[in-house]
Amino acid sequence: MTDKAYLIKNMLMYQAELGAAVQRKYDHPALDLITQREAFFFLKERDTAYGGEFTHGQAWVKRMTREGKLNPKRRGKSDNSPLMYSKAEMIALWNAEYMEINEIFRGIKL
Repeated sequence: MTDKAYLIKNMLMYQAELGAAVQRKYDHPALDLITQREAFFFLKERDTAYGGEFTHGQAWVKRMTREGKLNPKRRGKSDNSPLMYSKAEMIALWNAEYMEINEIFRGIKL
């Protein structure tokens, strides 16, 4: 069984990071958007930052996009224009998945 205090500490750290990312998005919107390839590397860095396992790669990004949980935008009007992903949106989805996997809200009606 995982220590609850450890899970709560991580959740609070992740939420603080999300708050900073959202603020950065409002202050400098261009810094929030990254290409699809950069999104894969961004998530790999998040997964492995503290010795974690790399689980949020290309397949995860494509599945979340297909399910409508990530909403990339094209930079231009052409079909060849790069897809741009929001760092804040990816962090929020990553955090939600972390909380769901670790059953942080178990027993609470949402």
